[in-house]
Amino acid sequence: MNQFEFFEKFPTEDDAIDFIVSTKYKDGYVCPKCGCVHHKIYHQHYNRRNLYCNNCKSEFSALTGTIFEHTHLDLRMWLFAINLVLIARKGISGLQLQRELGMVSYKGAFRMLKLIRYAMGTETHRDTFEAIVEIDETYVGGKPRKENKHNGKVSKKSKRGRGTSKTPVVGVVERSSGRIYAKVALPNKEGKKLSGKQLLSILDEVCKSNTTVMTDQLSSYGILDGKTDRKYIHIKIDHSMTYSLGDGKHTNTIESCWAILKRGVYGIYHHISARHLQEYVDEFCYRLNHRQPDIAWKHLVGLGVCGAVA
Repeated sequence: MNQFEFFEKFPTEDDAIDFIVSTKYKDGYVCPKCGCVHHKIYHQHYNRRNLYCNNCKSEFSALTGTIFEHTHLDLRMWLFAINLVLIARKGISGLQLQRELGMVSYKGAFRMLKLIRYAMGTETHRDTFEAIVEIDETYVGGKPRKENKHNGKVSKKSKRGRGTSKTPVVGVVERSSGRIYAKVALPNKEGKKLSGKQLLSILDEVCKSNTTVMTDQLSSYGILDGKTDRKYIHIKIDHSMTYSLGDGKHTNTIESCWAILKRGVYGIYHHISARHLQEYVDEFCYRLNHRQPDIAWKHLVGLGVCGAVA
């Protein structure tokens, strides 16, 4: 929704509180002190963020366990930040969010974005992909430049693509729905990246049995040609020869998703550490999986208030 529609929907903070509380406690709530079940919501009269138990006369925060817990900001700022993250196709930086919301510190805007990405990452796709899927990998990191020693001499070039020191990200997209699941593939205990077992485990997380899997010519995908628990049907496209075998046999769908991720990394975030890369990948996957902003906005608020926050 645009800014005009947002503030028409939430003219005061109380409206935002009522929306969040009704989303989290749509089936009522249980008093954490006495265990009394309330089917009607009772707000504390001097603080609408607190709920009231008319049995033991106690009160507790309605925001406990949500991404809004412990915040002192107007909750409309949080809801508007969620809206900005969803409508920004290539992402929004912490500094830009700080300017949009008029926040005093960058640290607060960064924390807000981090928690919104956390909520996006709580969405699950286990055993939901079927029929035809595409799997591919991309590499996130700096440009492959020449490495310079302290004495100014040029040593060796860092490789591009496979064999690079960048961090690999593996993605699976379901052809029929366009849903995508992506995971950062960190090296295993032996230091190997993108091994056959690692790629197979990512497929097993989201795909049903007898799914047709389309891949490129990476040798690690050869594990799909053998016996697997889910009996995948493997179609390989040799990109050194062609990018499509015809009849829909290609991996162009997942590669177009990588294009959006890379534009966000290069143009908006500039640098992402491997430690936090999964959070950013979850953000881009969520936007690609929920392309109708109004529906996505309500869904994401639901994830933020109903999921347990570590």
